[in-house]
Parts: sequence; structure tokens; C-alpha cells
Amino acid sequence: MDTSANLTLVWPWAFVLLLLPWLLGYLARCLGWGTATQAALKLPVHQVSQQKNSWLARFKSGINPWFWVWCLLVLAAMRPEFQQPEIEIQQQRRELMLVVDVSGSMQEIMDGRTRLDHVKEVVESFVRVRSQDLIGLVVFGGQAYLYVPKTLDHQLLVQQLNAMRPGMAGPGTAIGDAVGIGLQAVGRAQGEPAILLLTDGANNAGALSPNEALGMAAQAEIRTHLIVVSLSPEPDMAAAIETTGGKVFSAFNRRELDGVYQQLDDLEPATVTERFSPATPLHPGLLLAALVLAAWRLRRSWWRSAYV
Repeated sequence: MDTSANLTLVWPWAFVLLLLPWLLGYLARCLGWGTATQAALKLPVHQVSQQKNSWLARFKSGINPWFWVWCLLVLAAMRPEFQQPEIEIQQQRRELMLVVDVSGSMQEIMDGRTRLDHVKEVVESFVRVRSQDLIGLVVFGGQAYLYVPKTLDHQLLVQQLNAMRPGMAGPGTAIGDAVGIGLQAVGRAQGEPAILLLTDGANNAGALSPNEALGMAAQAEIRTHLIVVSLSPEPDMAAAIETTGGKVFSAFNRRELDGVYQQLDDLEPATVTERFSPATPLHPGLLLAALVLAAWRLRRSWWRSAYV
């Protein structure tokens, strides 16, 4: 992030306008316009002397104030701005809780590797592209645990994700308890919360049923998405998922699992941080200075003509 302040020109190419009076004077001489015409043409520069004065003599004689008026107008046209240090504005942060089944059945083979191995790789890719999201991890088998609290330290999250092993949370599949723990972990979310529940079996353990836990999610307005691996979702559970505003997906191979997380990436867009540099325009002051100088010059000319 740029923390420096600097002066910039929005239209620096307008500098060429500074040469316009000289160009008009040169064209006038080339076209052979008379002295009377030159006198009538009021250019914002010192009058072109017909005598061959040196540049030093011209400098000593002073420059007509109209020249400075023209310089101020050209500088204003270049749109100078004082750029303030860069500021970050973050949209509402996404807070995701990954709820992953690590029951013994996750060691079953799918496309040449265990289901859990495929899940770890796909979820890791999903996490790594969401650097501004708060993401946590719940693992469950017969019991459910908050494995990683919500964090921006995604390197730690990925390390713990890769450390998961089938059966590490005991025998059985406590889906309801896992969702309940996920709700506790995101219940006080300051951003936009969602739960991504992945399992390869039906609920057969735990104190809380899936429908009870999903009813709590719907009441708390926390979307819960269900990814079922190598199995079709139960109709009752799919209906309960939809009451939370979430979606139900099935994946029977690695390609389908990749596709599911791509869809989830669209359904739960990553946190976006916008950066911009506030700018203080300086051209109004330059225009005002040109106006004051022009008014002073006209008043001086009027005063001389009135009393001479």
C-alpha cells in the first residue's frame, strides 16, 4: 500500500498550450499581417517588438502580466492534484467456517486416492485465493471439534488442514454436533457468515440432530451449504439446508468436487479490498489567481486610459 503523498498532473500534455501565443504570433508574421492587426490582437504575452532586441533586453524590460495569466491558465488546464496517502476500504468481510468430515469412511478410495486427500487439496486451493476472509475449521467424526478458530492466518489453517487424518475424531458421523459447533464459532460474526459442511455419510452420532442444528442456523440467518461426497444427500437434510439459504451439492469424483468449490466461490464471494488515493485539486486556486491577475491588469489599463 502506498503511504506517500505527492503532487501529480492529470493532464500533463496541456503543457503544449503554453506555446500557443508564440505560434499565433509566428503565423501572423508568416501571413504578413500588418502592424494594425497585430496591435488589435491581444495575446496573453508581452507585445512582440518589431525591433531586434536581445533576450536579455526583453527579460530586463519585464514580461507583460498577460503572460502570467496565460501560464496560470495552462497550469490549471494540466489539473495539478495533491495525492494523499493510499486508503483501503474493505467490503463486508466474509467469515467462513469449514466443517469437514474426518470419519473413517473418508479413507475410502476415490479416483485413486482417499476421499479426504482429495478434499484437503480442493479446500486448500479454495482457502488460498481468499486472503482477506476470516476462515475457521471444524472437524468431526463421532465427535466434533473446533480445530482452527476463525483466522486470517491461512498458512496455519492449511497446515492444520493437511494434518487431518481419517478417524481422528472417533468412529461415527456427528453432523448435527459439527454444525452446532460451527454456529458457535461464527455466531458473533462481524461480517457475512457462512458454513461449508462436507460429509460422506449420514448422521449416526452426537447429541444434536442435523435438522435441529440447521434450524438454529436458519434462525441465526447463517447460510449453510452442504457438500456430499460419493453419496446422494438425504431429502430431509437437503430441505433443512435450503431453509438456511444454502445450497446442496454432490460430488462423486475429483472433477465434480473441484466444480462444487468453484460454485461455492461464486455463491460466497471473497472479501474485496478497494484502494484509492484521495486527491486535493489545485486548479481552482490557479484559476482564481489568473482571474485576479487579469482583473488587476484590466483595471490598471482602464485607470491609465481614464487619466492620460
